[in-house]
Order: sequence, then structure tokens, then C-alpha cells
Amino acid sequence: MRDIPTSPRVIEIRHNRRIKRLRFLAFGIVLLIAIIFALSFFSGSKGMMINKIEITGTHIIDQNDVKEEIYQNIFGRYVYLFDKSNGFIYPHDQIYDNLILKFPRIKKLSVYRDDLKTLHIDITEKIGSYLYCGIDIPINKNELGENCYFINNDGLIFDKAPYFSGNVYFKYYVELENGRKEPLGAQLFNSEYFYKMTRFIDGISSLGFKPIYIIMSKDGTNSLYLDSKNNENIPKIIFKNEDDLDIIKDNFDIAMKKKEFANEVNSKYDKLLYIDLRFKNKVLYKFQ
Repeated sequence: MRDIPTSPRVIEIRHNRRIKRLRFLAFGIVLLIAIIFALSFFSGSKGMMINKIEITGTHIIDQNDVKEEIYQNIFGRYVYLFDKSNGFIYPHDQIYDNLILKFPRIKKLSVYRDDLKTLHIDITEKIGSYLYCGIDIPINKNELGENCYFINNDGLIFDKAPYFSGNVYFKYYVELENGRKEPLGAQLFNSEYFYKMTRFIDGISSLGFKPIYIIMSKDGTNSLYLDSKNNENIPKIIFKNEDDLDIIKDNFDIAMKKKEFANEVNSKYDKLLYIDLRFKNKVLYKFQ
């Protein structure tokens, strides 16, 4: 085979074409970068930023907690470029998933924009699954679940409940206000405190525990009992009635984020006797 000589003219044409392609490619890259940075700049335009969150349907769930969770989700930028709070590109799925995860009381959730700057959150809460079962736990364990009454989402005792075995419903054991003996029509607590208590119990559930009943003693000490895996030892969380439930829940949340504490509690849960939240900024616990 012999090499066919190429004329200088052909070589020059090929060279010029290559130069044009490289220039075109370079121009395209520069243009793309310019477009990306322009979009990045305009993604932070105040006219397109979500600055209002409207929440409907909440009853027990604290709207401020929902807003705080949403603002955490829309804070920052995608790949350091595009503002997450932009109404066109806000992280809808991330907000939805995180709200469902953090607030187990949510039964149905809708997340949508009313306009570019307003995010609407429509929540349907689960119907209350609570029972009032008197002041003390029956000595005969077979009677657990008898003589109980349904409690609605406002803390009102409204109907006699049939017998339930096991832990189908969360149970309250507490003396009614003014020593009232007839539960029907009574308010378990005032609505505001009932909401706080329900949020506290939900918060404990969100940390991986399963509260099953609470005993609220006259001395102001509350014992929140947790589901036992071996049915022999029922662990409890102790706290004072006078304490701010949001604060002690946050303290417990912080403690559970420490791997050493969380791993020990989870690995030795069958032998856990109690977790004591009665002391400021401290979480005490004991195993068998």
C-alpha cells in the first residue's frame, strides 16, 4: 500500500475545520456556564423566593414545628448554585417525606404552592387513639383495657370503650380534675396541655420507642411506659408534671443523637428499667 499524498489545501481546510469546532465547543461551554450562573443568580430573586408558609388542618401538631422543619428543608442551595427556596425548584418531595417522618400524627399531607412566594401545607391528623382508664393500673393484669373511655383530640372523654386487650390504644391513668368520679363528659386536661402531652408522646415515638400508657401520680411524677419486647420488664420514661414538655423532649432527642447512648439503650433495651428526664440538661437511665 502506498501513501497518497495530501495536498496542502486539503490539510489547511481540515485544520480550519478543527479550529472552528474547537472554537464552537469553547463558545458552547462558556455560554453554558454563563447560562448556569445567570440562572443561579436569578434563582435567588426575591420575587421567586418562598417567604410565606400557610398551614391548615393542624390540631395537635404544632404549626411552628412544621414551619421550622420546612425552613430547614428550603435553606441553602442545590450544588452550591440554585436557591432551594425558589418557588419553581423548592424540594417538594424532601419536604413531604421529612414531614411524614417527623410527625407520625400526620394521616394525610399535601404540599403545594399557592403562588411563587407562598407554600401551602394541608394536613389531616390521625384520629386520637387514646383511652382514659382510671387512676391506677388494675392489680389483675387481665383487667387491663376494661372500664376505659375514649378521648378525642381535644382531651374530652366522650364515650365508653369496649374491652381492648393488648396495646391497641394508648392509655391514660390519672385522677380527673376536682376529684371527679364520672369520666363521661370530663376534660382529661385543658386542651393546650393535652396537645403538648400528645406532641411529647408522638416525639418519643418518632425516636423509635412505642409508648403504651402513662401514669400521672398525685405527687407530680409522671411515668410513661414503653412497649416491652419480652413482656417481663416494662421500661418507663420518668418526668415531672411541671416541666416544659417541649424542652425535656428536645433534651432526650439530643441524648439519642449521641451514638454511645443510643446504641446502649437499643442494644440493652430488654433490660432497661427507666430513663429519667427530671433533671435539667441530664438524662439518667438504669438497666437491670
